[in-house]
Amino acid sequence: MDEDRRRATTVLAPSKDRYYGSNTYFYVRFKKNFLPDCWTQTTDTHEMMRVSGEDWVLANTNVSGYFRVNYDPENWDRLLTLLNTNHQALSIINRAQIIDDAFNLARAKIIDTTLALRTTKYLSNEREYIPWESALRNLNYYILMFDRTEPYFKRQVEPLFEYFKMIQLTGPKYQQDTLTSKNSYNEINAIGMACSMGVKGCRELIQRWYGEWMENPQLNPIHPNLKNTVYCHAIARGGVEEWDFAWKMYLEYTLDPTKIRKQDATSTIRSIAGNVVGMPLAWNFVRARWSYIFNTYGRGSFSFSNLISGITRRFSTEFELQELMKFKEDNLHVGFGSATLALEQAIEKPGPTSNG
Repeated sequence: MDEDRRRATTVLAPSKDRYYGSNTYFYVRFKKNFLPDCWTQTTDTHEMMRVSGEDWVLANTNVSGYFRVNYDPENWDRLLTLLNTNHQALSIINRAQIIDDAFNLARAKIIDTTLALRTTKYLSNEREYIPWESALRNLNYYILMFDRTEPYFKRQVEPLFEYFKMIQLTGPKYQQDTLTSKNSYNEINAIGMACSMGVKGCRELIQRWYGEWMENPQLNPIHPNLKNTVYCHAIARGGVEEWDFAWKMYLEYTLDPTKIRKQDATSTIRSIAGNVVGMPLAWNFVRARWSYIFNTYGRGSFSFSNLISGITRRFSTEFELQELMKFKEDNLHVGFGSATLALEQAIEKPGPTSNG
């Protein structure tokens, strides 16, 4: 009888591992006849803190100490049951703590990985950023291993995506401006994960936003917090039209110092030209706007020659030679500054683009 009772109870006792000094105190929360939270010493064992049945113990309340917390299997089960039935009974930071502690303990081979994964089952009901961020940081490896065969993570993130999708579709334009910063971060997580895992409606939503921007480049409907996520997924799922539009807008941004710093403009154009697809777009862009580019960025710049050499380094055809010569002729009245030598070298270099 005493043995059965012992197995049905949880006693908070110090770990044998030396995670903290012998005189350390830490804060404990527990549910047993609504007893108050208390401070306890790492060397203490409190009879009053014995719990059984559905009662539970939670150590390091609000993560006030710099250490991990492990429990006996029975208390882990009670905490996981609480998360799955009433997760809001625990604070946001403690929900994140339980997930993070479990995965770190699993990596240290102190608890089973299965137990750590069980801490994520309740996430389909979680809407807060901190627990989700804790989970995603710990789940990256598992997602890579199972995303092609296991729909588990897709099922977990789908309700979160639907939550933010409803806000976007039913609220006023630029609804996200009214969200808290933490919710904004969580929306980025939700949309990024949902689109990566093929959650229904996610790809259609970002392609609609991107399409609206393509129709009116001067009015971008995509919130700044979501631009990176939306751009990547819309271009990845789109075609040539979406890809070319992104290149062209990026090039246009190089001439807007509110988007790209003036000192970075020419290096950005060179970077685009360094891509085999971006090269002709960058060349056409520079030819069409040479007067503005030279007068804004080229006068007195010793590094301006790198712009011409960077764009023309792949030139190798007779057609490209003719374009270079026409470019030179059309812009003699504008000038080339420090890029003059680079232009002459591009025209005269050995190969099909030279006159030799």
